[in-house]
Amino acid sequence: MKLPIAETIRRLRREKDITQEELAREIGVTYQSVSRWENGQAYPDMELIPKIAGFFEISTDVLFGTDRNTKENKLKEHYKKIYEVQNEPQRLYSVCKNAYEEFPREFSFGLWLCRCYIDMNIRPYKDHLDEIRDICGNILENCTIEDYRIEAMHMIAIAEDEERLDQWLDKVPCWKSCREILMETRYKYHNDIGKLNLQRQKNLRTFLGYSFYNCISEDNSNETAEGLNIVLSIINNLRNTSTDYDAWITTRADILLRISGLYFTQGDTEKGYTVLEQAVDLYEKYAKLPLETELSYNSVLLNLLSENKKCDPGDDTKDKGEYVCFWAYQALTKQDGCFSCVQKDERFKNMNKRLIPYLPNNN
Repeated sequence: MKLPIAETIRRLRREKDITQEELAREIGVTYQSVSRWENGQAYPDMELIPKIAGFFEISTDVLFGTDRNTKENKLKEHYKKIYEVQNEPQRLYSVCKNAYEEFPREFSFGLWLCRCYIDMNIRPYKDHLDEIRDICGNILENCTIEDYRIEAMHMIAIAEDEERLDQWLDKVPCWKSCREILMETRYKYHNDIGKLNLQRQKNLRTFLGYSFYNCISEDNSNETAEGLNIVLSIINNLRNTSTDYDAWITTRADILLRISGLYFTQGDTEKGYTVLEQAVDLYEKYAKLPLETELSYNSVLLNLLSENKKCDPGDDTKDKGEYVCFWAYQALTKQDGCFSCVQKDERFKNMNKRLIPYLPNNN
């Protein structure tokens, strides 16, 4: 019986656009051996399997032709483990490391591993700089998800040695030459007004999104509740405030959560609870929305755009808002975070409990 590995090696070699001779040279065998593998006349020795899988940047399971359902189940299991050990740094590192080693082309696992080195300092990032370079380089070369590419550039900008940094920064186009702006130019030239207006609104939403979330970084020591209230007022000026059910709902909830935390750290407990109540209310409303609910932006400037409530990659398809509520719950329960001063209060505990039914482990 011809094993799937024969077809897998042939397909991967052709996708990589290399000859049998070139593959043989990389693996350290004769090209006749590769030919026999691909024809099903022979199979690689067991000690060569990890080397072949590593060369093609796949897991050994994929090399042996593991079916797609099995792969998807393994991916979900890795994501589930990552979410379960968020507050256990050493276990988180081990889980992320294992996930990335098994699925090196699953770009989010690579980013999780970089976060362990850079954001969480679980291991000194300088000791793992080559690994960070490989991960970020792989993402920038092969990934089409813009948020992943942006995060990879942020990671490498932090970690890279000063003398090598320009090599990476040269890969980043100036904003005037980025894809989104170029598409505006194209649609304007061809007088495609519909696509032009849609692209302009998408670009505006992207700009606003990064601007707003840059304002709510938890380690921003210069941040004030007053400043974030100004950001919130900008959003409310953009939207129709007669309803909470729009595409701003999670952004507003995240900003309100941050504002409440700042009030608590400043000793203004009553204001903190008032704003926290508003934030939790928005998280609950979002979590209760059916999957694929279409949310408009309720804005004249963004009237062509809408977003659907979707699962986060790796989450179970029966989404109830787990991803959004999970991160809010993490912020609320962080031992050394801005809510640590009220975590023993019954009032706080009761608000916190309202998010529990929507967390991943409660599916």
